[in-house]
Amino acid sequence: MSDISDITSKRRRHATTGNNPMLLTLGEQIRTTRLANAMTQEELALVSGVGRELVIQLENGKAGVTLGKACQVLAALGLQLTAQGR
Repeated sequence: MSDISDITSKRRRHATTGNNPMLLTLGEQIRTTRLANAMTQEELALVSGVGRELVIQLENGKAGVTLGKACQVLAALGLQLTAQGR
């Protein structure tokens, strides 16, 4: 039988969030739209052609996701990335 410390060490840690307000807003829009479409992160990853970990990174506003991959996820949700001037 496993020791309790073995079990706790295997638990998933909650993903941290990024600190860029624009990426956090994008992530929240992705999460909101995904949930409105009753999709899991895994389902979104499959229809987007990306990994679930990438969906998690996007939803948490993490930097480092390529623009192309982000656009794949957005397209799968029927969203698109647009630039706004100041």
